[in-house]
Amino acid sequence: MASRTPRLAPEVRRAQLLDTTLDLITEEGFAAVSVEAVARRAGVTRPVIYDQFGDLDGLMVALLDREEAAALQPLLAIVGEDQGDDVDPEAFLVEAVETFCEAVLAAPRTWRLVVMPPRGRSPELEARVTRSRRIVVERVAALLHWGLVRRGGPLGLDAELLARVVVACGEDGARLMLEQPDRFPPARLAALAREGLQLLPADATPAGAPRPTLPDLGPPRPSAARRPEPDPADPPPAPARRMPQAERRRQLIGVALDLVAAEGFGALTMEEVARRAGVSKVVVYRSFANVGVLLLALLRVAERRTRTTLEGLLPTDPAGRTPAVLLGEALASLLAAAEHDPPLWRLALLRPEQAPKAVQAVIHRRRSALARDLRPLVRWGLQGVGARASGVDVEVLTRLLLSAGEELVREVLEEPRTPADEILEKVWTLLDRLPVGD
Repeated sequence: MASRTPRLAPEVRRAQLLDTTLDLITEEGFAAVSVEAVARRAGVTRPVIYDQFGDLDGLMVALLDREEAAALQPLLAIVGEDQGDDVDPEAFLVEAVETFCEAVLAAPRTWRLVVMPPRGRSPELEARVTRSRRIVVERVAALLHWGLVRRGGPLGLDAELLARVVVACGEDGARLMLEQPDRFPPARLAALAREGLQLLPADATPAGAPRPTLPDLGPPRPSAARRPEPDPADPPPAPARRMPQAERRRQLIGVALDLVAAEGFGALTMEEVARRAGVSKVVVYRSFANVGVLLLALLRVAERRTRTTLEGLLPTDPAGRTPAVLLGEALASLLAAAEHDPPLWRLALLRPEQAPKAVQAVIHRRRSALARDLRPLVRWGLQGVGARASGVDVEVLTRLLLSAGEELVREVLEEPRTPADEILEKVWTLLDRLPVGD
């Protein structure tokens, strides 16, 4: 007979069960969590879990509450509301970056759940992360406003948009540390914050250069067909017209693209693609042997289209352009591309951890390749700034600029009331203050 699990105090048992659940999620994903699985791993009977949490939903809510508090409380302590008049804003920013990095490394499982969630991401977790991010963005925006005024400038920047970019860069910095802690220690990221402040002196004034304009890419790409749920009272739909095989494949990939862009990889099934395309499952299976083949075909098409766009917006020669113009033109092209083809860029911005495990490596490679492609642009920009940029960490700065660009594209995709032209105008207010030469 198995030995009995020792009796623990209720608060100790509760913590043990939550830790066990977090271990299970980290190793096997959300889909692996059940009362039976947690009880077996913790060495208890199911009634012990029911006594503590009521049911599986109660267990998951308790875990998410605990991890949200564990991630949020240190952040709010770092970005407190009242810094006082005797605090040097630049020293405070550098210290805040280093403190944040140390908090991530002190609780790696919590931060992996937040910024690198495992397979089968929980909608409840998504809601908690979104809520926490909104709170942090509000605090960071207030902090940026205080810092810019206390520092003496540069004034006139959009603190709210800048705060969103700062938080996105912070999350990506956390991923770098969690994935490669030896290469990206807190001191390295704090050093970039210190060096970055030198690129934007307090007395920086606008150069008055004309702002880059959004290229005209024509009307937005229409979405693939999406059929509503059938009404039993309606007559059966007419059979779909026969298409050449190549045209049918393009249609089905377009439908799959819109589906994944709107609802994530988990929504992609052969049945749903058939329904939205207005064809039978047999037609879909004639074009793609299974959903995995369809997904890989979708990713190849999306990769080709995004690569073509990105190759067009990255210059091969700085041609005497200032750092502001180099970055401004690249951003204008990226924002215009997102407005022109929203489903494609929603797919491109899905995090690797939200994809099936089989395609995560493909997405990681694509993002790493894009970061490498961006480095010449960043180097040219830093050369244009002059000696004050000589110590800037190009590798980390490129990665964080990529994160910043992605966040600005998300702003365009998620906030239809904020058009790309308005985003570009706000960013240009910052870029036009970048120094040129020494």
